[in-house]
Amino acid sequence: MFHAVRGDVEAAVASNNTYLTIHRLGVADRSIYDKYYRAARFWNLNTYALQTTFFIAFGRIFDRRSDSFSIQRLVEATIANPAFFSKAALRGRKRRISHIAGADPKWLIDFVDQAWEPTSACLQSLARALTPHVDKFKDIYRPIRHKYFAHRGAESQQAIEELFSKTLKTDVAEILGFLHTLLWAITEMAWNAKKPNLSDSSDYAREVTDLNNTIEEFIRSLP
Repeated sequence: MFHAVRGDVEAAVASNNTYLTIHRLGVADRSIYDKYYRAARFWNLNTYALQTTFFIAFGRIFDRRSDSFSIQRLVEATIANPAFFSKAALRGRKRRISHIAGADPKWLIDFVDQAWEPTSACLQSLARALTPHVDKFKDIYRPIRHKYFAHRGAESQQAIEELFSKTLKTDVAEILGFLHTLLWAITEMAWNAKKPNLSDSSDYAREVTDLNNTIEEFIRSLP
């Protein structure tokens, strides 16, 4: 479940930021705009594909169908299974990744002794922090995903434009940043016995910066 959700979050982050970087460079640099113009059909198709990928992945992340892996279901499973993050489970993971066959080495004994163990009660904070992002997705982004990308409805162009008018780049960045940080916090609980810190989005910032720099470098290298 974790890896399925993480894959959708990574797809949403990559497609959204690539789409925005392409547009940002075209507006800011006339030479890049001219590159786009020379192959306009390709770039129009490319950006539409990125936008579609984003909304499909974004929808999957919050999909509450019983046969889907959603971020809500992942958080619920995390809360319901604190034993996944127990000292015993941590010891087992560290032994496997370090290929330890015999007795525990001292570094592992000390690490496990000092490890933090969560309870279901203290993990409830993950669900509380997720709720406003779920609500914003349902109110603004799910209708766009359903009516424009997942299914082609009969709504007028004006109705579609009204849906898009409610979106904000800052909202999307905030939601994606939270999702990335939440998954990072669960990873840190599992591998390093760290208490969740959902206010530290530094890993997300590094990820976005590296992605944007890579896309910009590629576009600027095109003839």
